[in-house]
Amino acid sequence: MNDVGTSTRLEHELHMETLVAAACRLVGSGTGVRSVHVLSPDRPTYEELLCYKEWAQQQHVRMNVDGNGITVRPEAAAGE
Repeated sequence: MNDVGTSTRLEHELHMETLVAAACRLVGSGTGVRSVHVLSPDRPTYEELLCYKEWAQQQHVRMNVDGNGITVRPEAAAGE
């Protein structure tokens, strides 16, 4: 991969990390936000997915990954 491609990929990864972390914080903040969907042209790598899942656990939210991106929702209440 050339330097431009590497730079673009790293910028994309950093941008996605920022968006997913913000989505986890927003949904976990208790402000009534019920869902945030972060669109992505690519599925996350295994390492990225582990990082995102850790953020979701820290904020007590659920995270789903599909072909269009990542959806963050509040954890289900007991009994749901």
